[in-house]
Amino acid sequence: MNLQLNDFLVEYNELLSQVALDHKGEFSALASPTLNKQETVTFLYKDVVNQLNGHTRKITKINPVRLRLEFIARLGLMIFRLVKTSLQFRVKTLPKKCVYIRTWLVPRSIQNGIVRDDYFRQLINDLSKNQSVIVGFHPLDYGETLKKFKGSQKPKNFIIPIGLLSILDIIKVLVNYISSAKIKLKNEYFFKGNEISVLINDSLKMDYYKLRSFQAYLELEIAKKIKLFSPRIFLYIFENQAWENAYLSIFKKTETKTIGYQSSGFSFRFLNFFPSKIDCENALYPDKILTVGDNFTKVLIEFGEYPIPVETFGALRFDFPTVNGNYIIEEPTSKIFKRVLYAFPVHFYQYQQIIQDLIDVFQSTEIEVHLKYHPLFQSSVNNIQLPSNFKVWSQDNNKKLNETYDVVLFNDNSFGIESIFMGVKSFEYVFDKYYDETRLICFDIYNAQLDKNKLFILKEQIIFDKFDKTYSNELVKNYISNIYTRYKGLDEYFI
Repeated sequence: MNLQLNDFLVEYNELLSQVALDHKGEFSALASPTLNKQETVTFLYKDVVNQLNGHTRKITKINPVRLRLEFIARLGLMIFRLVKTSLQFRVKTLPKKCVYIRTWLVPRSIQNGIVRDDYFRQLINDLSKNQSVIVGFHPLDYGETLKKFKGSQKPKNFIIPIGLLSILDIIKVLVNYISSAKIKLKNEYFFKGNEISVLINDSLKMDYYKLRSFQAYLELEIAKKIKLFSPRIFLYIFENQAWENAYLSIFKKTETKTIGYQSSGFSFRFLNFFPSKIDCENALYPDKILTVGDNFTKVLIEFGEYPIPVETFGALRFDFPTVNGNYIIEEPTSKIFKRVLYAFPVHFYQYQQIIQDLIDVFQSTEIEVHLKYHPLFQSSVNNIQLPSNFKVWSQDNNKKLNETYDVVLFNDNSFGIESIFMGVKSFEYVFDKYYDETRLICFDIYNAQLDKNKLFILKEQIIFDKFDKTYSNELVKNYISNIYTRYKGLDEYFI
């Protein structure tokens, strides 16, 4: 069955909205990545499409006893880590009426022994000039990055929010999760005339047993602690994920203003960015969403049903040099270097097949292929055996991108946009047959998509110096300004 984007963004979208509506008022539904349409976590749509096409489901049937034993082990390890983190990073109080910024602790948050938020950057300093600001770094893991945070230089207002919780609070999270997080469908559900209730139930089961819903329950208890100090503004990274509902439910009908900031790019596969008409009337939203640029604002408004203001603010992470308020756009170079860079997405499950595709095309050629892994997975892929003309990318700050590479290949990654800005033609590798991963939204400067067959053509063009590296610099300048609006300072909402 040939499905269109509309089937995903509308019909499938509204089906999951109806499931969530059937559980309205239950925090378990607000906490569920499945019902919050986080396809990068659940891959539910992939299973649905496979079933429609008559393919055998590639879901391993897990022994119920094993599933429960693994659940106990996961939960035990999680509680141990939370208790340890709480004791290491105790936070006894917060300033009243502060601006509370909830961000992620990622490897790039720590550079040369100094902690710097990678998402809000200059905005933190600007807000701190006239008001109390607290920056809460929530760890993506409880390993090396958290250890580095503890030993690094940082301002006193940089905290680990888990430190707000006592051991008793953590036990409450545990009890609440065990007793209420599991969801089972009340009705049968059909997509394209095909009954998919079993698939949805399996995904909901994995939300519970794999602790995919746990993040929201943890954040709920943290939100209750923050509420005690009546923050004036709660600012967070907006992705419309399940954990965000914890804060929105707690700050609902309070004087705290909630602001979601869309800090990173996204493709249509991130269905959570596109609430349905059902969600518009029933889901939780912040008071306002701020975006990094006009194109993202346009896409959110056009394809998502938002009952709140969605406005362009500024690209805080896109801090490239400017002249007279305009980004400096690098010119492409005509020289062929016989060197290609591939920028990988956050979808780790794709890495092996993408690398194999690149090997099939470029192995044993004179073209060097450099692999730029996503920062979250650099240590996970360093043991992959690569051909002699392949190597893992390492940034050389003294070497410009357009003086190093002929082309950048990428999928579902914003680096491909940045590479054009830096004078290198980039192409989206059309790889995933289930999801639309287009990142170059509203892009018509040249045909920027290719598949594996076209990779072979690109290889020949590079080898025989036939590859056209040029494009319109003026069009790129206009495109970048629409994708990434230059941050110009605070707006009235923060003052």
